Amino acid sequence: MLISARPAKGMGLAADRAPGLRHIGLALAACAMLIVSAFSTPAHADKPPTPQEYIEHVGGDAKLVPAGALRLDGNRMICGHRPTVLDNNLDDYAAAYPGFLIINPKLMNRVSTPVKMWIYSHECAHQFRGPDEELADCFAVQRGRRQGWLTADGLEKVCNFIKPAKGDGISFLGMTFEAGAHAPGTERCESMRRCFKDPKVR
Repeated sequence: MLISARPAKGMGLAADRAPGLRHIGLALAACAMLIVSAFSTPAHADKPPTPQEYIEHVGGDAKLVPAGALRLDGNRMICGHRPTVLDNNLDDYAAAYPGFLIINPKLMNRVSTPVKMWIYSHECAHQFRGPDEELADCFAVQRGRRQGWLTADGLEKVCNFIKPAKGDGISFLGMTFEAGAHAPGTERCESMRRCFKDPKVR
């Protein structure tokens, strides 16, 4: 991944997202493109940037917060040994590169504490669960329930925050054809409610 590229995984909330394809012809075309891309191999894989390289590239007032030192509304945030970059120019609330998280403090200051902590946990999930957005959402709400910072009321705040988000994947017959795509906010909310109520979460 080139440093100039957008971070690998973001919340998909700040920018207006194009809705998924809604009719068969385009969905089938998307399937064909996926099949072709599955058999094409890139010439080489670009190495993701380090936090320092990211900061040097974006410039401005971006700064590094060591692992375990970030606090959101007084709450210590931990994502293993991964540091966080604070970047007021990030075009979303938060994002993640392999090995570190990125937070936009200006945007994060607009949301309530449970939403902030859910956003951070969602991006942390990408470090451990990969690009799958539904898995990241589920990881975040279950982590919140286990740690006690996400209640049913807090989950509704998260849902109110996420509901306006448009999906950015190609959907057809209930399936998404883009790895790591965001489902529409209402669908994400329903999935998170199911994850939150999972009796196996302790």
